[in-house]
Amino acid sequence: MSWHDTPQQAIEDYLEALLHDDLLEEAPAPADVAPMSLQREESLQARQLSDSMERARQAARPAAPAMPLETVEPVPRVILPDLQMPAVEPEAVTEVVIPEPEVSAPEPIDVPEPIKVPEAIETPAVPEPVAPVVQDENKHPAQPPTPPGWKNGRPVWAQERFECLLFKVKGLTLAVPLVELGGIIKIEKEPTPLFGQPSWFIGMLRSNNMNVCMVDTAQWVLPPALIAKNPEPYKLIIRIHNSVWGLSCNEVDRSISLQPDQVRWRTSLGKRPWLAGTVIDHMCALIDVAAFDRLLREGHGELEPANLSVLKDMDE
Repeated sequence: MSWHDTPQQAIEDYLEALLHDDLLEEAPAPADVAPMSLQREESLQARQLSDSMERARQAARPAAPAMPLETVEPVPRVILPDLQMPAVEPEAVTEVVIPEPEVSAPEPIDVPEPIKVPEAIETPAVPEPVAPVVQDENKHPAQPPTPPGWKNGRPVWAQERFECLLFKVKGLTLAVPLVELGGIIKIEKEPTPLFGQPSWFIGMLRSNNMNVCMVDTAQWVLPPALIAKNPEPYKLIIRIHNSVWGLSCNEVDRSISLQPDQVRWRTSLGKRPWLAGTVIDHMCALIDVAAFDRLLREGHGELEPANLSVLKDMDE
């Protein structure tokens, strides 16, 4: 087993992915495609090599034999005797006089007086209104929206030092602030299943004269592959902020005290709005309890919301 396969390294990788689940990796360039500059350089070298080989072939080729010149026989000259041609007298030319035509004077044409065009009046140029300078909002991108119930980039209960309870779900350590903790319930009997509820709703458990909705926490915080590798049954329920929701867990670890700067707080909602941040020193993920309660009521992604009408009927 390599060090990459150790549980500690797997947890560190998963916690790192929790805060960076929306980052996209650039696709690497194919290995068989050379850069454009290298292709141009190889093409130039290929042309030079081809020209050199052509010149070498022409130098090695034997010279063609000279073609014999054809002998041109001289054309015999034919001498004609002097012949006396009879003289031809020129014919008399009769001069013909063509009378010039009489040209009459042109009749006068009345030309109208030119129309006087009034001189154009110069109008003073009106300056165009100057548009007010508007600051480009795209130059400085807006900050991501603050999650509901947060202040100064963290939850309201985390403005100063706060206490947390650590508990484990299928091997993953989670932390819930004590101010949001409603109680710890031991599972001593089977919960009552309810018809018409999503798969993460395990059932209803009666405790201290109240109904607690047992939530399969692993479906919300872990990928299916890690859930399948840890079939350990739940033993406890962490009830959150006096609500009907109980987060199922395998064991409760201990309580710790944290400073706000010890937490790597979430900067955007991402794919896991229930996550408030991670604490690398304690290898745990900190839960945003208010967001978790909202997700259970409204659903998220492939996880459907709870049927609140059925829960209301049971309370009545």
